[in-house]
Amino acid sequence: MSALDWNVKTGLLLSASTDRGVIVWQESADIKGMKPQLAVIKETKSNVDASWNQLGNKFCVGASSGNVFVGMFDDVQNFWVATPISGKKPLHSASVVSVRFDPLSGRAVASASVDGKCYITSCYTENTDLSATQGPFGKVTTWGETLFSFSVIGWVNFVAWSPDATVPVSYTHLRAHETLM
Repeated sequence: MSALDWNVKTGLLLSASTDRGVIVWQESADIKGMKPQLAVIKETKSNVDASWNQLGNKFCVGASSGNVFVGMFDDVQNFWVATPISGKKPLHSASVVSVRFDPLSGRAVASASVDGKCYITSCYTENTDLSATQGPFGKVTTWGETLFSFSVIGWVNFVAWSPDATVPVSYTHLRAHETLM
C-alpha cells in the first residue's frame, strides 16, 4: 500500500499500491466492513500517491512512470476508470510522488515529482465538474492542459494547496517548503 485517502463527503476510501492496483472501498452493511469496487488503471510501474477531489467523484493517482491519472466512475461499465492526464506521454520524467486536486473546484490537479518539477494541470470533465465552479480554477474547461509549471531545487516530496486554492506549496528534501505561485 502506497496511498490512502478517505473522502469525507462520500465515505469512499481510495487505496493505491506499488503492485499497480487502485481500489475504491465503500462501507457495506451486508459484509459488515469495506467492500472493494473495481478501478481500472493502465500503469506499467507502480502507483505512488492518490487522492480524492473535494466531492469524492474523481480521484488522481501519481505513478512511478511519470504519469498522472484521473479516475471517474463509469456508470455504463459499473466501475472506476483512470485515464492519463497527459495522453500517451508521461507528464513527468520521473516518479510522481504527490498529487492533489485544487480544494475548491477539482478542475486542476497539482503533481510533484522527483524530477524537480511541479505541474498544475487541468482535468475538467463535464460529467463530474459541471457544478464545481468555486475558486481560481472554477472556470477551467480543458483536459490535460498545463496551467502552471514550476522547477524547484531538489526532488519534491509533497505538494499541497491553501484552503482557498490560491497558493500551491511544495516540500522538497532540501527546503522546508516552497510557495509555487
